[in-house]
Amino acid sequence: MKLSRIARRSTYRVLSLAAALALGLSACGGGGGGDAGTSTATNGTPAATTPVAAAADTYSSGAISAFGSVFVNGHEFNTDRAQVIDDDDGTTATGVSGLEVGMVVDVKEDTARTAGAPAAAELHVHPLARGFVDATDATAGTIKVMGQTVQLTSATGFSDHRSCVSAAPTTCTAIATVAGLTPTTVSGTTTTPGSYVTVHGYLFGSSAASANIVATLVSVADAPKGTRRANFKTEGTVTVGTATLTIGGLTVDLSKATCFAGHGKTACSGAFTTGQVVSVGAAAAPALPATTLSADFARLSSRVPVETAGAPVEVEGAVISAGTATFVVRGITVDASSLPAGTAMPSVGDVVRVLGTVASSGQSVTASSLVILHAANSVKLSLEGDASNVAAGATTRTFTLSVLGQTVTVSAQTRLADMSVRGWDERNPSVNPFNITTFQGYIAASTSRHVIVRAESDASGALIARLLVILPASTEVAVAGVVDATPPVVNSTASGTPTTFSVHGIAVSADPAAIVGASDKGRRTATPRPVAAGDLVVVVGTLNGAIVTVGPTLSGSNSVLDVGPPSAARPDRGEF
Repeated sequence: MKLSRIARRSTYRVLSLAAALALGLSACGGGGGGDAGTSTATNGTPAATTPVAAAADTYSSGAISAFGSVFVNGHEFNTDRAQVIDDDDGTTATGVSGLEVGMVVDVKEDTARTAGAPAAAELHVHPLARGFVDATDATAGTIKVMGQTVQLTSATGFSDHRSCVSAAPTTCTAIATVAGLTPTTVSGTTTTPGSYVTVHGYLFGSSAASANIVATLVSVADAPKGTRRANFKTEGTVTVGTATLTIGGLTVDLSKATCFAGHGKTACSGAFTTGQVVSVGAAAAPALPATTLSADFARLSSRVPVETAGAPVEVEGAVISAGTATFVVRGITVDASSLPAGTAMPSVGDVVRVLGTVASSGQSVTASSLVILHAANSVKLSLEGDASNVAAGATTRTFTLSVLGQTVTVSAQTRLADMSVRGWDERNPSVNPFNITTFQGYIAASTSRHVIVRAESDASGALIARLLVILPASTEVAVAGVVDATPPVVNSTASGTPTTFSVHGIAVSADPAAIVGASDKGRRTATPRPVAAGDLVVVVGTLNGAIVTVGPTLSGSNSVLDVGPPSAARPDRGEF
C-alpha cells in the first residue's frame, strides 16, 4: 500500500495529526502585512486602501479563533452591527456567515459603543493567495500557489467547500491536510490544474527561495467560473520592473491592469516601489504552473492595519527577524525599547501578539505589550481521541481536558471548531458558537466528544492547545509526536509480536507489519522498519485500555508512520 493512500481519510482526522507534527516554520526572511482602512469597489475592481484617520480607532489584526461574536487575538468582538469587507473587491456584507476559524482579519473596533464586550465596526478580509496548487512538498511542509511558497504549520487549518463534499451522498473525500491536495500536472501538451485553494495567513518571506506565506487556513473549493477580478490573486512584497511586478516566484504583467495607490486610481507606471506590499488579481487563470499573471488590478496595501501616527494597533504574526531591541513581524518593524525591563524578546519563527502605537512613519509600531503565543522550538504533540475530565483551568477563560491520558489546557488563543455535524461549513458559525466562553457546556452537550487536538509544551512542560476540533464519534485514536527514550523501545521483526514504545508517555503496541517510513513507496516486508527513540511518528489505531494498539493490517486507520529524527536545523519539525 502506498503512503499516499495511508494518509487519506474521509474526515478531518489523523491527517491533521501528520500535518501538525510535520509542518513547522522554515527559516525565512522578508516581510509583508495586511490591508488597511476602507475599500470600495469600482467596476468590480478594488479601490485603493484608505488609512483610517481617527487615532481613536483601534485595529486588531490576527486569525479568528472562534465564533459566537468573533474572537481575534484573544478578544471577543460583538458583530451584531459589523460590516464584513472583502478588501480584494470592496464588497460589503453584514453577518459573519462567510467567515471561518483561521481566517486572518483586521478588526476595526466601534469605539462609540462602550457597554458590554468590545464591538467590531468593520472586519476586513484579505486572503494572501487564491489559485491552483501547483506543487506540494511534504518534506518541507509547503505548497506552491500563484508562485508563492506557502508554509504550513501546526496551527494551519483546512476546510473543504467543494460541491462533491456537500453533495448527498458525499461523492468525494474531504481534504483535511496537504496529503489530500492535488498538484498541477503537465503531460505533453495537456495540463491538469491542481486543487483550487484560498490561503489565509501572514506574509513572511519576500524571495522565491524562501516561504512567502505562513498559512493559518487553507480553504479548498471548486475552480471559479465567474469573472470576479480576484479569482486568481496574490499579495506580497514586490520587486518593481518595467511594467511588471515580481511577488515571490510570480511575475505580474501590469499592461492591462487598473492600478490603485494612495487614495484612488493611478497610472501603473510609477505606482509602486520595490519593497512595498501590493495585492494583484485577475479573473482568468494564469498558464500553469503559475509563473506569470496578466493582472486585472494591482492595489497598494499597507504593512499595518492603520497608518495614522499614534493610532493604537494590535498585530499577531510570525517573527521574521529579531534583534536586541527590535524585531520584525509581518514586515512591521517593532520597537521594543519601551517594554518593561526583563521582557523576553522573541526568536525567529515565534508567533507573537504585539500591542502598541503606530510610529510617525506609519509603517512601524512602538510596542507597549508583547506576548509570545507560540515558541518556534517548543515540543509539538497531536492527539485524536475522546475528551474527558473537562474542568475550569487555573486562570479565567481557560479549561483543561484529558485526551489519551494527556492533560491539555485550552485558552482564548486556541482555535476551536465543531466539524462533527454534516454541513458544518454551510452554517452561520455565530448560530452554533463554540468558543472559550461556552467551552465546557458545549462539550458536555455535544453528541460527540471525539476531538483532534494540536498542542505544544510551554516552558513548564504543560500542553497548551493551539487547535481543537470536534469530530464525528469514532473508536479510532491517534497520536503524533516524538518517541520517548524511556521506557526503551522494543523492536520486533515478526508479525504477531508487537513493537512497543511510547510517545509523550502514551504507550504504543504496534505490529511491525504496519510500520512504514516516510520514504516508503510501497510495503517492503523483507525488513520491518525499526522505531528509535527521538523519531517523529504518527500512530493510528484503537485504544486497548491505556495502550494505543496497531494491528498487522496496514490501512489509513491502522498504521505507524515513522518519519525518523527531526531536522537538526529545526528540532521542532518533522521532515515529511
